[in-house]
Amino acid sequence: MNARLWSRTVTVILCVLLLSARGMSAAEPGSYDTYDQSAFLDADWYRENLVDSADLWNGGLDGDSGMGAYRENFNGFFHVNLDRRWRQLPLISSTTVAQSRAIYMNVEAYRAAGEANGERFLQAVTQGVAFLLSEFRDRQFGGFTWAVSRRGIIDDSMKHGYGNVHPIFALTQAYSVTENPEHLAAALEQLQVFRERFLDPAYDCAIHPGFSRNFSQIIGVNNIDVFTHFFEALLALHDVTDGALQDDIDSLIVRCGDFLVNTLYRDQEGYTDRGYVAYNYDETWQPSQIPYSREAQWSGALHATTGHNIELAYLLSRAVERGFDPEWLQTADKLLRFCLEYAINAETGGMVYEITGYDGQPLSGNPDNALYVWWAQAETARALLHFAVVRSEDAYAEPFKKVETLFHALLTDQEFGGLYQNLDAVTLQPVGLDKSSIWKVNYHYAMFFAEALRLQALYAERLAQLEPAGSGA
Repeated sequence: MNARLWSRTVTVILCVLLLSARGMSAAEPGSYDTYDQSAFLDADWYRENLVDSADLWNGGLDGDSGMGAYRENFNGFFHVNLDRRWRQLPLISSTTVAQSRAIYMNVEAYRAAGEANGERFLQAVTQGVAFLLSEFRDRQFGGFTWAVSRRGIIDDSMKHGYGNVHPIFALTQAYSVTENPEHLAAALEQLQVFRERFLDPAYDCAIHPGFSRNFSQIIGVNNIDVFTHFFEALLALHDVTDGALQDDIDSLIVRCGDFLVNTLYRDQEGYTDRGYVAYNYDETWQPSQIPYSREAQWSGALHATTGHNIELAYLLSRAVERGFDPEWLQTADKLLRFCLEYAINAETGGMVYEITGYDGQPLSGNPDNALYVWWAQAETARALLHFAVVRSEDAYAEPFKKVETLFHALLTDQEFGGLYQNLDAVTLQPVGLDKSSIWKVNYHYAMFFAEALRLQALYAERLAQLEPAGSGA
């Protein structure tokens, strides 16, 4: 028996034992009723539910569905098209983004479970990375193709910036738990591709949106999405490197942070205490002025991306926490204030407008205006929790408790686990019951839960100070 087959066999045996211990269920769907309401943050609940959620994603309710990671024939391809009960729906191909995000989810599940109990997650990481590198990576032209099938057949060969930045993050996170030098080497190789191909030499840390397979033609519109995840990936690389290599990455982080606060960010007209980043930018990296329509939302239309505003506020604060320019916090505070003023519902704490106009007002013609979208709630909860704890901003404690309740009690499926796609902003009933697609994986969920656990580990004293504010919230 070869080493790879033996490793897979051991994994299957461990999963069977795990499922037997749980009554042949991959995980018992969590319930908000088990949350300790007397604590500001029930870290034990977050840890348990992060692990259980990853088991549902990997194996479904029976251990043999979900993304297929616990099946004996799992080849590293995560089947991310799942119905409400975690059963697989037809999926011709998946994307490098979905593959990368499934890898990251398993990294966080392994951290939460611990070395003694997390072998199944580490195995999923290892197999997922192997498939990412063998089937998504383009050995002829470099970079990563957008979509491939379970058998590795290319379905879309475009070199999307969004699809080429996520592998850097996933490979870096994988290295942090596997300690496999090949994983770090692959992350650094892709970073070099990004620097040579995707960074616009006319600007410091501006990023081209995408290319044809051989990089001969630029495709797409300049946007904040690719930048956000590049900045995120660089911070992850900072954490796993040292010496001259870390110095080089840090210099790029400084360039990108400065580009964000000095070029991408804009004060709202008439204000100096709040502002936004646009989603789309023109060729000179000025916020788009093309009138908004749903059809043009992702291809050049004007809108402020409040979901990314709050995500970037968090990333800037995490950069400062790592020792980077404290002046960046001024921009982080302004981004957060814009979101609280215009996009976050004061009653529920949820982000009801994930995009707005540059004046913070809802955009006519956007059907999401009446929805609490899953990913924006995760980013809102993570950022508010972070600023309440790390930045000692007491004013953010109550909004966090509100959106935390919205997230866990209503957006989470209490019967089968996992997140609904959206909630109706008026009735608070779920809209869209399927658990997963190529656009909805467990990435934002895992990010939020991992931050809760990180804060408990590093800021227990500050969290203890906040407990009275959380009692009965």
